[in-house]
Amino acid sequence: MSFSLLRRALGLSLAALLWAVPASAQLQADGPPVLLLADGAAAIQPVWSPDGSQIAFTRDSYVGLWMMDADGSNVRQLSEEPAAGFGFAWSPDSRAIAARVARIDGVRRTDAIKQFELTGEAETLIDYDTRTPSLPLWLDAHRVGVVRAGEFDVRVVAEAPRLAALTGEAILGAGPDGIRVADLETGGLRDVHPLGEGALLNAAVSPDGQRVAFEVMGGGLHVMDRDGSNRIDLGTGHRPAWSPDGRWVVFMATEDNGHIFTGADLVAARADGSARVELTTTPDRLEMNPSWSPDGRAIAFDDATDGALYLLPVTE
Repeated sequence: MSFSLLRRALGLSLAALLWAVPASAQLQADGPPVLLLADGAAAIQPVWSPDGSQIAFTRDSYVGLWMMDADGSNVRQLSEEPAAGFGFAWSPDSRAIAARVARIDGVRRTDAIKQFELTGEAETLIDYDTRTPSLPLWLDAHRVGVVRAGEFDVRVVAEAPRLAALTGEAILGAGPDGIRVADLETGGLRDVHPLGEGALLNAAVSPDGQRVAFEVMGGGLHVMDRDGSNRIDLGTGHRPAWSPDGRWVVFMATEDNGHIFTGADLVAARADGSARVELTTTPDRLEMNPSWSPDGRAIAFDDATDGALYLLPVTE
C-alpha cells in the first residue's frame, strides 16, 4: 500500500503524522510523579512563585488560598474567602499574591480585589462591589491592573522611590469577545479575536510576553502572537501553561461523561505546533491544572481522584 493510501486508510492528516515523528530533543517525563501534599482536603490548582521557592494553591470550589514551600513543607493559609483561589496571580518579585475574593449574603454576591502578603497580611485594593471586576494582573512589582465597569483601573500596591510611566500593552485575559488588551499609556481597551467569533477562555501569556495560548469554548487549544497573527492550532486541550523558555505549552487532555471527568492526563505541545507529547498515561489518576516550575525541571499538578498535589519531573 502506498504512503498516501495508508494515510487515507488511517484517517490521519499530514500534520498529525508529522506530530507523531519524534524530535531530536523531545520533552518527556523524568520519572514518576512525586507527592507534594496529601491531606484529603481537595487541594487544586497549584501555581509556582516566579522565584521557584513557593507554590500557592486553593481547594474545592476555589474557596481559600494556601501556600507551601516548593518541597511541600510549611503549609499555611493566606485566605479563607470564597473565590480567592480562582485566577489568583503572583507578584513578579514573589512577595505577594493578588486575588479576586467574594462575599456571599443570601443571593447577593459582591467581589473585591485583595493583595495577600506572604506574611499573612492582607490589603484591600478594590472594595466589595456588585460590579464584578476582572481578575487582577500584575503590571510590574508595584502595580496591579483591573477592569471594572468597563474601565481599566491601576492600583499601586507597593511604594517605590520613583515609579516609571507604564508603556506598551498588557493582555488582561480571555472572554466572549476575544483576548482583552489594555493600552497602558491611555487605559484604552480592545479585543483581539483571531477566529472572528466564539468565546475564548484560559488565556496564558508566554514568558516573553509576545504570544498567548488560549482555548476556544467547545473547540481546541491555540497559540497566537499578541496581535492575533500567526495562530497555531495545538489540538484539544485545556488550562495551558508555558514552559519558562516559551518553547512548550503543557495542558490537560480530559474526557467526561457529561457529568464528571472520566479521564485526564498531562500533554505538552511545542508552541510552533511541530510536536505533541503525552507526559502521563494513567487510567487511575486525573492529572489536572499543570503549572511549570521556573527552572523548567518539573510540572506541578493536582489529582482530582485524591485531592493531592504532585510534581512531575520533566527533561528534554
